[in-house]
Amino acid sequence: MIVIPDIHGRSFWKEAVKNHENEEIVFLGDYVDPYSTHEGIKPVEGLNALLEVIEFKKQHPHNVSLLLGNHDLGYIIPGFCQHRHDYLHEGDIARAFKDNKSLFKIAHEATINGKRYIFTHAGIHPVWVEANKGILGGMESGTEVDTLNRLYETGELIPALYDVSSLRGGHSEAESCVWADVKELWYYECRHDMDEDVFQVFGHTQRPKLSKHFACLDCRRAFILDQNGTFTLLK
Repeated sequence: MIVIPDIHGRSFWKEAVKNHENEEIVFLGDYVDPYSTHEGIKPVEGLNALLEVIEFKKQHPHNVSLLLGNHDLGYIIPGFCQHRHDYLHEGDIARAFKDNKSLFKIAHEATINGKRYIFTHAGIHPVWVEANKGILGGMESGTEVDTLNRLYETGELIPALYDVSSLRGGHSEAESCVWADVKELWYYECRHDMDEDVFQVFGHTQRPKLSKHFACLDCRRAFILDQNGTFTLLK
């Protein structure tokens, strides 16, 4: 399996999928809103990257999964995320997401060596799940991915997706699966028992970290996740 973290207009994913087109490929979201000042990537390259990823998904509909990140949702849900928001190409980006809505989802799941691997943009925090029982309905183990995707499709999940904690300037106790900082899951893991049969994979925070229960992979590189559950940087 190939796992591709936050693109933000970068092109590293194209080299990563070469000769792997027929393997399972999971994009972790955030295709748009480049770091123009720090990386010299123009905002329009975010739009172009999104269109190219959509076309790649259409060419490989059965083995490519496209997840949504907080930056992507900023063009789907008005006012959701304004960090580096591309107002110049806002209409084109919003239209691309709208016209291809069925190609994107919030979460993905795979079973590797008997363990469940759950992929989201930023990770599912147990405190966030507990705080949103009224929306998520408890979200029992084994139903996480189906629940998140179903509630996003109906629009019921959107209020819970807004949750942002003080780590990123908000006031919620824990952040949603498109906003969570890796520090949140790390702090939680250090103090609580977590499900040994579930491993989370996400991007979003540019502090890559591999722990017993999760992998934060936002490092501008793609990874191979093999049948032993081992992550290897794709060169």
